[in-house]
Amino acid sequence: MLVLASVQNVPDLPTSPPRLWHLPRTGRHAPSLTSRTLVGRQGIFTAARDLAGYELLFRAPGRLGLRVDLWNARQQDRATEHVIAAAFHRGPHITEGLPAFVNFTRSYLVERDHLHCDPNQVVIEVVESAYADDALRARLGELRAQGFRVAIDDFIGTRSQVALLDHADFVKIDYRDLTARGPQLVDLARQSRCTLIAERLETAAALAECQQLSFDLFQGHCFEPAITVDRGLVGSRDDGIDAEFALA
Repeated sequence: MLVLASVQNVPDLPTSPPRLWHLPRTGRHAPSLTSRTLVGRQGIFTAARDLAGYELLFRAPGRLGLRVDLWNARQQDRATEHVIAAAFHRGPHITEGLPAFVNFTRSYLVERDHLHCDPNQVVIEVVESAYADDALRARLGELRAQGFRVAIDDFIGTRSQVALLDHADFVKIDYRDLTARGPQLVDLARQSRCTLIAERLETAAALAECQQLSFDLFQGHCFEPAITVDRGLVGSRDDGIDAEFALA
């Protein structure tokens, strides 16, 4: 079983928590206002089907299939902040002590001094749209020095993603991209000696193919579907969360 080691001697976390987010009423890809706090969760497994972590995803009641990847960076940043607030600042943690992979944009990482989450709990999943300039690489170096681990999401071998390999601990490859680009994509990712995660595995055949290619961890419906965890009513003051706010 692959064990993801915890980090010791982490710095004190800032006391101000992140905020929950009321989505705007308008916009093609954004749902209406809601009074519930939801988080999507999908397990990441070893080949022996042992849980190694979870990916946490933004969810909103009444809307299925949100295309968060089509939102602008500011909206995506609000979604990230909402996930952190709902998952780690609102009652018991929902990852059962296992690492939580959370999507972060370049702007969220570079423009914030603190991520308001514990490096023992959170793996920074750098979204595919993040451009790997000097500022992002330097920031990832700082965060790794604090104990955070870094994953490259939806790796397809772009120049920008390759430039981040030396700053990453995990590389996630979507099975659809593997099918389109071939095993050389795995070879490129493996040069970094990162832990490789195959994601969006929908069938036993897809899983078998990725096992043959020696992926380390696996994620997809053939293990378990993503579920939605209800974290309760927003606006509750008993857990110290700030009231949610609308996107201006």
